[in-house]
Amino acid sequence: MNSLMKIKGLTKWYIPKGKNKNKIIKAVDGIDLSINKGEVLGIIGESGCGKSTFGRMLVALEKPTAGSIKFEGVPINQILKENQLHFKKNCQMIFQDPFDTFDPRNNIQRILTTPLKIHNIGSSHKERIDMIIEIMEETGIKPAKDFIHRYPHELSGGQLQRISIIRSMLLNPKLIIADEPVSMLDVSVRADIINILLNLIKKHGTSMIFISHDIATTGYVSDKIAIMYLGKIVEIGSTDDIIKNAQHPYTKVLISNCASIDPFEKRNRIKVKGEPPTPVGTGPGCYFYERCYRGNDRCKESYPEMMDLGNGHYASCFNI
Repeated sequence: MNSLMKIKGLTKWYIPKGKNKNKIIKAVDGIDLSINKGEVLGIIGESGCGKSTFGRMLVALEKPTAGSIKFEGVPINQILKENQLHFKKNCQMIFQDPFDTFDPRNNIQRILTTPLKIHNIGSSHKERIDMIIEIMEETGIKPAKDFIHRYPHELSGGQLQRISIIRSMLLNPKLIIADEPVSMLDVSVRADIINILLNLIKKHGTSMIFISHDIATTGYVSDKIAIMYLGKIVEIGSTDDIIKNAQHPYTKVLISNCASIDPFEKRNRIKVKGEPPTPVGTGPGCYFYERCYRGNDRCKESYPEMMDLGNGHYASCFNI
């Protein structure tokens, strides 16, 4: 598989002003990742671990403190300087809250036809209308003609998230960043939204980074999974390796506490101490040390390097 995006040492630190200037908030703290063409990479972590900030940097909505992002071998800073529209067409984002995604003054027709017009897709207004009606019908918003003149507040959360997906896919991008796209939706519509998204990316050969705190959903969606804790990737590998052969203590905690479809399944749930710490003044040791059930003095003193476990499986832990 050919690499689509390569991320090296990606960092986002927030430095407070005044008396607290020494309390650096390490939202994203040196991430190395790559995503191949047509691949779905899941990013899993607790709230506040920096995964949304990471996603926003990939589509240039946040500026990194350090590190590099290359898209098809070219730094995105260079692409943005030379052809910003090209980058925005090929890297799209689906946000967590569909109700905060759109301008409430625009109806669905304008929301969906405007990006087509900006990128010169479709030879006429009528052709653009026909395009959005076709994809709306395909994604279950039927009859589409009854919806295109409605405003965002007149749609349900599930319908509006379908519109988010449609808007991101209309430009036929090469990469989608989906930031917890179903976490704010009713449980009854989540599976439909996930399947619509998967069908569209498979149809167009689109790569996707799927950001979530739900390991079960991410396991269903992804080819590869990266586990994130306090701004760092602590384990990464194929979905099967991560689910069936997790090595990092934090990954094992997540999996052991994941809900099962089978109510009679017995699991040895691993309990952790305390609440998740803040990303302020982390280190020098492993960030998970204070909560880890396997931590020792070495973990407290230095941060473990990524270990190659074979078959594309890596984990950052002294106790493997």
